[in-house]
Amino acid sequence: MALVLASIVTLILLSCLLHSLFFKIKTKNLPPGPKGFPIIGSLHLLKNLVHRDLHKLSQTYGPIMHMKLGLQSTIVVSSPNAAKLFLKTHDPIFANRPVPQTSNQMSYDHKNIAFVQFGPYWQSMRKICSSHLLTSSKVNSFSSIRRQELGLLIHHLKEAARNHAIVDLSSKISSLTFDVICVMLFGKKFVDKELTAAIREGTSLSGAPNLGDFFPFIAFLDLQGLGRRAKAVNKVVDGFLDMIIEERLEFKDKNKTESSELFVDVMLDLIRSEEMEHQIDRSNIKAVIFALEWVRENDWGA
Repeated sequence: MALVLASIVTLILLSCLLHSLFFKIKTKNLPPGPKGFPIIGSLHLLKNLVHRDLHKLSQTYGPIMHMKLGLQSTIVVSSPNAAKLFLKTHDPIFANRPVPQTSNQMSYDHKNIAFVQFGPYWQSMRKICSSHLLTSSKVNSFSSIRRQELGLLIHHLKEAARNHAIVDLSSKISSLTFDVICVMLFGKKFVDKELTAAIREGTSLSGAPNLGDFFPFIAFLDLQGLGRRAKAVNKVVDGFLDMIIEERLEFKDKNKTESSELFVDVMLDLIRSEEMEHQIDRSNIKAVIFALEWVRENDWGA
């Protein structure tokens, strides 16, 4: 077994070497950057503090530089003006990005708006979120919930200070935002440590360095076990979202004359809508909600 595995790895490495030697990028109009080595490219230049390493390299090669990360050709932007060109002025051109292998496991067949490719589907899902969840009137309608949750947090902090207790403030604020978003999405809060841990794990996995992303030839081996962990995250979140959807469907069947502005109910109504440019199903609903929770956790972590 060990011999077979060694043979497979050797074959893959040889394939990577041949690819890097004979299939050079034909585009000559690339920004300057470190040349790197065959196979690994410039990965050896990135250590634990990647943002600092990239900053140092930008001082040598400029605010827009080209790097080979494994077999992936990458453009690194390191100044506000350059970032504005990429992310605002020419946003439609650079809107797409490679999807990490772990995110594929958590995207419901590429339906997650956080990672789906730019196009009509992304625009349609973004329009739904903007129209039914992110409008100023919708956000203001939940101001009482936000004040209530913030009041509970402040009360907890006062009690902790009175008792000279240590408080994990990051965890408390993350829980606060999770509760508020759950009320906006589902109409109630959830105390589920397994779910919260799964979402945090998913956020961590989506940004974790993965050999399969740098060397697609070996992605199927899942050498770091990140794909397996991503599947476990998806299983937990998927089960939770299925439970929520079933609850809301049952509620809607019993209260057919009662309208609801909860985001999950709006999405369920759109399943039967003929006005949708892209027909949606349960997997779309779960993908969009998962993306919103992922962005919430990711933004707070940042």
